Amino acid sequence: MKKNKFLLSAVLVVLFGFSSFSQGGGVWNFDWNIGFGTGETADFVSAPSFRGFSIDGRGFVTDNITVGGIAGWNTFYESDGVVTRKFGETGTVNGYNRKYVNTLPIMINSHYYFAQTTIMPYAGIGVGTMYVETRDFMGIYYIQDKAWHFALAPELGIVLPLGNSNTGINANVKYNWAAKTRDTPSASYVSLNIGISYVF
Repeated sequence: MKKNKFLLSAVLVVLFGFSSFSQGGGVWNFDWNIGFGTGETADFVSAPSFRGFSIDGRGFVTDNITVGGIAGWNTFYESDGVVTRKFGETGTVNGYNRKYVNTLPIMINSHYYFAQTTIMPYAGIGVGTMYVETRDFMGIYYIQDKAWHFALAPELGIVLPLGNSNTGINANVKYNWAAKTRDTPSASYVSLNIGISYVF
């Protein structure tokens, strides 16, 4: 837990640095994330995730290109109720089955803004790591997998300014992919994200 808090603190410091020292200003995004599992993630938990949040800081290095970073979190959950599973060759186990997937992406990113007028469409990609933890409960017992993965996250989005202020609505779609490790499978999900942008 202390390690996670340290990593999150380090990311926030980096994000602040990107925004503070960029010559052309920057963008802060505070988004609610809705996730839809794909691939092996959807095979494990098919239900969408409505429990997600991300903080994203970007600094302009040219008139159209930003460099920054993001830290986020999503939880997927599904309950199958009382189920019966085979145990060994002839045994069975009965219990209340529920499954969780927790993801924590931490990435550096770069985006290209096609315009900075009444609307600000953009495309970009994040590269970094994603902590993925899965839990498969049967009653009070569970099987857990957890690991840090190499991760990528291509993204398309748009910022809609609110009047003449520096704030706006940020909306984007992102494909979050975490490579498999030696002991754990890959993870992936599409997230629809909406929140507040502060452009400075």
